[in-house]
Amino acid sequence: MGAKSGKIVRLKPRTIEELRNHVGVNFTTEEIHEWYEDFKSRLKSGQTELSKEQFIQVYDSLFQGDASEFAEHVFRTFDANGNGMVDFKEFILGLCISGSTDFETKLKWAFKMYDINGDGFITKDEMQQIIQAIYKMTNCMISDKMDHPDQLTDDLFKSIDSNHDEKITWEEFIRGASHLPIIVNLLECDPSPDEV
Repeated sequence: MGAKSGKIVRLKPRTIEELRNHVGVNFTTEEIHEWYEDFKSRLKSGQTELSKEQFIQVYDSLFQGDASEFAEHVFRTFDANGNGMVDFKEFILGLCISGSTDFETKLKWAFKMYDINGDGFITKDEMQQIIQAIYKMTNCMISDKMDHPDQLTDDLFKSIDSNHDEKITWEEFIRGASHLPIIVNLLECDPSPDEV
């Protein structure tokens, strides 16, 4: 996204202040205004929130491959109140969290991405769904060593599921991510092949 037209739609100063005071929001006032302008340009007349379908269309337009499945998972993490819509505050907070350089913040978001059903564990099936969506979106191999999402899922899951109970806990995920940064880098769609 990002601003496209010369006219900037202004937010109320109170809204800007609330966003700027939120932990993790590192956009300038001007950047928030630009994001707001672009956000508003995606809405239909009278609409104040992005539907899942609109969010997916926007996200899908950013990639050459099919980003629709991955965008559904991103939408799930942005929709903080679970109402099936993303308002501007959720959108900005989601951008800041998913793009955070703070390791713990990024890990929490990554865990939430992989934990599709929100039960506090990542199953092999959940991990495979995310990795397959990344493959579709990026339209390329992620690593010379792992040219298929099933193989990459198998290898990562085996490495992270330290007690071999077929589910990854938050603690296992933290340990795994510190040894295998690709598990988080995959979600940025910019993994380093030599980290597998």
